[in-house]
Amino acid sequence: MSFDVFVALVLPVTAQTRAPRVNPRVEVSVGAGFASGSDLGDANADLRARDGGTLVLFTTSSKFSSHVPLELRLGFPVSRSWSFEAVGAFSRPELQTSVANDTEGAPTVGVSERIDRYVVDGALIYAFDTPQSRRAVPFVGAGIGWVRQVHEGQSLSEDGVSFRGGGGVKYPLVVRNRGAVRRMGIRADAALIVFSKAVTVGTGPASHLTAVGSLYVAF
Repeated sequence: MSFDVFVALVLPVTAQTRAPRVNPRVEVSVGAGFASGSDLGDANADLRARDGGTLVLFTTSSKFSSHVPLELRLGFPVSRSWSFEAVGAFSRPELQTSVANDTEGAPTVGVSERIDRYVVDGALIYAFDTPQSRRAVPFVGAGIGWVRQVHEGQSLSEDGVSFRGGGGVKYPLVVRNRGAVRRMGIRADAALIVFSKAVTVGTGPASHLTAVGSLYVAF
């Protein structure tokens, strides 16, 4: 008799503390944040002399300013911890170029223009907890994608490759096992993004750090 009473008391408490079983098929998140500036390196305007040497007419130094990226993510769970994310991002950094060391003695001048940047990449995400958790869940991920930069006035477009690596944390606000919406919450992402090929000016890749806050909904 006493054992039956104990079980009757314990089962309701367990049911109250256990999170409902949730198996979402897709997760959508939308957010915005901050991206640091990035150095694009130096370049020279050279003129080949008659004797075969090179005359430097002037030098340039370019960089992207800090900016605000907008991100849309679609997540597809593969297992309890692994998921695949498709990420689309848009931003408008300012390309700032300084022209110096003119052979005719002209003073240093600076020019700038707005760039429309579009990034699409795919990433693998590993979460350090189960999808049924009601607690904050940290995660890490890495991805590769395509980037296009369109110069002001659509005078020039450049394509390149992007590499992303970082992590973050998700905090669920709603968790349920019925209905169209299975989970809803907030997430914070921090990443290092590296651009290569046509989107750089000098030698080597260009990189910047991003921090994005998002609202996510899982269906």
